[in-house]
Amino acid sequence: MKAILIDVTAQTVTDVDLEAGLSAMYKAIGCQSINRVVLDSVADLWVDDEGLLHRPQPPKFRIGGYDYTFAGNGLICGYTAEGHTVSAVYTAHQVSPLIEFLGDVHVEPKPPIIISWSK
Repeated sequence: MKAILIDVTAQTVTDVDLEAGLSAMYKAIGCQSINRVVLDSVADLWVDDEGLLHRPQPPKFRIGGYDYTFAGNGLICGYTAEGHTVSAVYTAHQVSPLIEFLGDVHVEPKPPIIISWSK
């Protein structure tokens, strides 16, 4: 599967080939728990779900159009209407201008939203 790796340490955006499945994504990103962020109707961004909780925090990045800071590496893939992860539609060359590397700035995690269903 084709994907785009955002490497926050090297500050690079590159096209990569991955095996299908979560374990390959964990390895590429360098994490144990991932989170999916929908970028548009054909692309999503996979990031370390616990990135802001690591001490020290990893370097961070932003992606154009999103007012959110992502901690650690990211992986852009494609997805189908059924939600299946597939090869990226875009290339690193297309995505690279949208990535802003922020380095080691500290970002406080936002507290969870707690919803109670009981009366």
